[in-house]
Amino acid sequence: MIRVRQLVSRPLRLRHACVAAAVFLSCLLVGSDESRADTDSQRQLGDFLATAIPLATLGTELYRGDKDGAWQYAMTFAVSAATTDVLGRLTHVERPDGSNDNSFPSGHAARVFSSAAYVRRRHGFDVAWPLYLAGLYVGYTRVAADRHRWGDIAGAALVSELSAWWLVEPESKVVVMPAVGHRYVGVHIAARW
Repeated sequence: MIRVRQLVSRPLRLRHACVAAAVFLSCLLVGSDESRADTDSQRQLGDFLATAIPLATLGTELYRGDKDGAWQYAMTFAVSAATTDVLGRLTHVERPDGSNDNSFPSGHAARVFSSAAYVRRRHGFDVAWPLYLAGLYVGYTRVAADRHRWGDIAGAALVSELSAWWLVEPESKVVVMPAVGHRYVGVHIAARW
């Protein structure tokens, strides 16, 4: 049986990634005027993307027939969301608009970054980078709406990356990762066959 991944060439995937990046960048640039209506529409788009991207990630893995990947993504999403919620309740960082003290880390950004981190870990950065741009855009909408600071967005990205690192098994047979310890910095290379 031929897997769907084998049918998609690298140039085609790269072309789709470039189109996705162009769409997200145009969303970021459209309405850069700081009027209230633009901020509200960008916030609504950010809210939509924070739900649509995780659903699309899960749907894509199920469509590809990668049940293990779908399960690993679901776990990554759940751990990232739960950790974000717990940290928000424990840290008591007040939102910039003063509405409550659950600002750190951003739940909206964590949802999108969990997709990006999963795809990067499972399939590689060459297909994940548009999702990172989407995560940055969602973070931008949260900062522009005065709901978060950039540190909250960075915290969400870190929580998502750690969740994916812990829960996702790379699809590739060779994995190269940075290795940092108390007294060393290096590269960890793992292979399976």
